[in-house]
This record gives sequence, C-alpha cells and structure tokens, in this order.
Amino acid sequence: MANPHFKVVTTPILVEKDTIYINELRFYKIKSARDGMKLMYLNFGKWNKKTKGIHQKNMNSFIWENVKLLDENNNLFTVVADGAETETDFFASIKIFDNTQKDCLNKNYPYQQKLIKVLTAKMSNQKTKKVDYTIFN
Repeated sequence: MANPHFKVVTTPILVEKDTIYINELRFYKIKSARDGMKLMYLNFGKWNKKTKGIHQKNMNSFIWENVKLLDENNNLFTVVADGAETETDFFASIKIFDNTQKDCLNKNYPYQQKLIKVLTAKMSNQKTKKVDYTIFN
C-alpha cells in the first residue's frame, strides 16, 4: 500500500541539452519545502554546495557530499535536497547518489529500501526540532 507521507518519484532533469531521469524521495506531510534540507543539516551539518533548484526558480538545491547514511557499511553518498512550494506542488525532496554516481533511489539499487527507511525515520524525528529556514536561501 502506498504511503501518503512520502513517495519515490522519477523526475526529468535537463542536463545541457539532454533530459535524464532521476529518482527522488518526496515528502508530502511537511511544514516547509525546505524540510529535506533541514533533515540533512540537523543530521550531517552544513552542506558542501548550493545550486539552482530544479523544481522552482526561487529555491536552491543543497548538496551534501561523502555522507554516511547507513550504519551497517561505510558507503558514502552524495545527497541533494530540494523541494517545491507552489500553487500546485508542495513537497520536500531528496536525491541520493553513491560514489559511482548511481541513482540510489532506483528500485534496482541494493540499498534503496534501507535508505528510504533511514531518511523517513529521520524526517519523522526532526518534526519538533527548530531551524531558521532562511539559512537555505
């Protein structure tokens, strides 16, 4: 059964002149489209890079590199937090890539379910924690 709080969605992204499709974990029961950024910041500290957001022009994407998301191994991941807060969309999103740039939210990725479980648990645990969302501008 589908969970109304989150969903893995395949998103088209324009890279130069090509469209590629990336999976992202979208959270829907949120206070802000920046809640994915909040999750990463509270758990892993300051981001490594900031780029233009893919879902709306006035929201940036934040990138954390070399993040250890899973306790059972030492794999390091790159995590991109983004989101949308428009008249038609309201979600926080997270994309995850391994050290070979594989899409870790692809259904065939060996740790996909574990990564989703870790991130959804962290999202639930942070609901009461406060952060100044203006740091994500």
